[in-house]
Amino acid sequence: MMGITVREDALPEQTRIETDHWTLLSSIAGEEELFLERWSVRMEEAGYLQHTTAKRVDCLQALDEFLEPMQAHREQGMAAPDFPWLIRHEGDWGRFLIESARRHRMRGVTADLFLGCFKTFIYSLMDVVEGMDGSYESKVRARRLIRLYGDALEVLYVRDWTQALPDITAHKLDETNRLLTLEKCRFENILNSTSDLILVVGVDGVVCNVNEAVKAVVAEADALGRPVWDVLSMEGRSIGELLKYYPKGMSCEMSPFDNGTIYRMQITPLSSVSLASDQYMIMLTNITVHAAQRETLERVVSERTEALRKEKEQLEEMNITLRNVLKSIDKEREALFDEVSAKVNTFVFPALDRIESEDDAAIRKGYITVARDQLARLAPGSRSVDPLLLRLTHMESKVSQFIQAGHTSKDIAHSLNLSVETVQTHRKNIRRKLRLHGKSVSLYAYLKTMGANS
Repeated sequence: MMGITVREDALPEQTRIETDHWTLLSSIAGEEELFLERWSVRMEEAGYLQHTTAKRVDCLQALDEFLEPMQAHREQGMAAPDFPWLIRHEGDWGRFLIESARRHRMRGVTADLFLGCFKTFIYSLMDVVEGMDGSYESKVRARRLIRLYGDALEVLYVRDWTQALPDITAHKLDETNRLLTLEKCRFENILNSTSDLILVVGVDGVVCNVNEAVKAVVAEADALGRPVWDVLSMEGRSIGELLKYYPKGMSCEMSPFDNGTIYRMQITPLSSVSLASDQYMIMLTNITVHAAQRETLERVVSERTEALRKEKEQLEEMNITLRNVLKSIDKEREALFDEVSAKVNTFVFPALDRIESEDDAAIRKGYITVARDQLARLAPGSRSVDPLLLRLTHMESKVSQFIQAGHTSKDIAHSLNLSVETVQTHRKNIRRKLRLHGKSVSLYAYLKTMGANS
């Protein structure tokens, strides 16, 4: 047979109310923080908070244990069992809760203290329901169901406390106390065996307990009963100010005892473990070796960074020098190009022009020699003749060729159909243009040398 799905908005009003109040009860488990807050307030208002050692995890476990039977009954089709049924069938749903109450009794909790704490538990649950989203009717039904189970458990607790517990209390109480003493000693031994310094501080900032590691560093009389900011040389003159400088759960480094030892300090509120505790635990871990290693590493990094910085500066200086060298080379190259251009324009091109316009083969040969010489001068390491030869006139060049061949002035005059005086004038002009001053310099020897180089 196929199942039929009914829309929630199509359900009767009463059915929707029942569904809504179970939705509220099922959602309580997701309101842990609100539940813990309301239970702490209720416990403090009733004067029980300072007498309990309940941990956060214990309180949440108690919440789960209380809600579990209600949810199980609903799944079994008993969404709203009556009070007599709950009392008669305690073994079906209340056994674990009753055993939990017995464990509290074994730890020395009195009946009135336990029942009073249980009452604040019930009222805190109803506070949570009141603060949740839901209709007025669904909240009323949810609170009524919580009160029903709470009243039934209260009766079962009293009955067990007065009937069953006296029979087992006598021989178990001593055993429980002995176990508690052993447990206390075990935790004290753990705290005293650690090398970490542990100080317990009250809300007034006064140190109320220390472990053996603290006593090995500072005299017990100088620590107990004194404000922690004086003992550890910390900023602040109250817990509020102290937590501004050293926020809860955050670590910081300090050296409070002027002995060169460096500690990592952290403040932890004990209320995160026990709802009844308003104290703070301050733990100091010796990190002197780690700090020294870190300092060494920082020094090495700093030295390497400085070496890299200097190397970078040297590279930058080398780059600047190289750029200057390249600039100098560019300038020299430009100067060389200018010089080559000037020589070509000044000597080579004029020689070529004269070669082009000269009919005499010997004279053309002379100009070709001069042009070749100037071109050779443009090639590094080559030998060349004096470019001043290009300054000679046509007739002066002819006279120079005769002189170079070893002819006398008379022979030259006869060959060129000139007077000897004219030839002498040409010789003087040639010496002047070739910049040969004084009789010690022979024009013949000079021109002969130039002919040997050509």
